Amino acid sequence: MPESSNSPTAVSATAPARRRPQDSSNFRHDLRNALAPALLCADILSIHSDEAVQQNAQTIIDALENALKLLKNSTSSR
Repeated sequence: MPESSNSPTAVSATAPARRRPQDSSNFRHDLRNALAPALLCADILSIHSDEAVQQNAQTIIDALENALKLLKNSTSSR
């Protein structure tokens, strides 16, 4: 028997498509907040006396800054 459009399955299948802009804004905000401690730790490691640690810290900083830039660009494009 075919499912009606009022069935819970039909509603849940369309729920992601109806995501409110505020939800994605909150997600981006929460993700930036989650990345902030990692960036802070990498900044601290970037002044370590060991050059290998400094280089690895810079790799982490570059990756996190790139992720943050992508989040910012996704915010401004909406």
